[in-house]
Amino acid sequence: MMANSELSALLNLIEDPDEDVFHSITERFIGMGQEIIPILEDHQHSTHDEELIKKTNYIIDLVSLSVLTNELMEWKQTEDQSAIEASLIISKFLNKSFDQENTFFEIEKIRRSIWLELNDYLTPLEEVNIINKIVFGYYKFKGIETNYSKSKDFDLSMLISEKQANTFPIAALYLLISEMLGLGLKPVDVPRQNLLCYYEDEPLFAEQSSSILFFIDPLNGQIYTHKDIENYLKKINYVPHPLQIPAVSNVRFVQNWLSELTKVEKESARDHLYKGIKDLIEKLDDF
Repeated sequence: MMANSELSALLNLIEDPDEDVFHSITERFIGMGQEIIPILEDHQHSTHDEELIKKTNYIIDLVSLSVLTNELMEWKQTEDQSAIEASLIISKFLNKSFDQENTFFEIEKIRRSIWLELNDYLTPLEEVNIINKIVFGYYKFKGIETNYSKSKDFDLSMLISEKQANTFPIAALYLLISEMLGLGLKPVDVPRQNLLCYYEDEPLFAEQSSSILFFIDPLNGQIYTHKDIENYLKKINYVPHPLQIPAVSNVRFVQNWLSELTKVEKESARDHLYKGIKDLIEKLDDF
């Protein structure tokens, strides 16, 4: 971090009406990364000037977006592309007061509660039923319908603290628990839905055409068969047939999560974040 005098000068320049000056100092702040955000927030709270508050908030948004972009691009380069790491990165973007240590501590408690009930003789369906029992029964988590005016509903850390969220944080919770326990849950590509599947690398039977055993709706833990999904796809006139519903990577899951977040930013008229997240989704494809 730069000297206090230089930082104070930059903060004072935020109110400069010259657009080139504002653009220049914004780039400087973006280059400072996550550490500058609390300083910008303190500066924002020290004034009642609405224009200064608006400009400072804009800079905070772009710094947060830059951190999100850089960290997710680095995450994509990792060998395992962990659902845990990606979920924490998104939570940090959505929640400026995000406490990663406490969030992970609470997740570990959930993992241990599930682990205590697992054994090597359970079927995949029995394993998922245990997850459902602990998540929705013991810990009382609740899935709620997507509301694009509430960004916190997309935040895993808020799910942990408030016990409710929309389908993406709950799906992330399923995936990271599966990751921690070595279970076979994966994201799956079903049109207009955010579903998971129980996936086996090798089919149990030679005649089994798919490695997907069944599907899970993370919003409520509901289990669906291949026939259920086929009936749904016919109902929405989905083509082509025969149906090919693949398990997908955590990268695709993150892209779908971010795609829903763009709708939040559009609803809030934050075009800079809307465009920035759209660009990030494309970068995750191309990188």
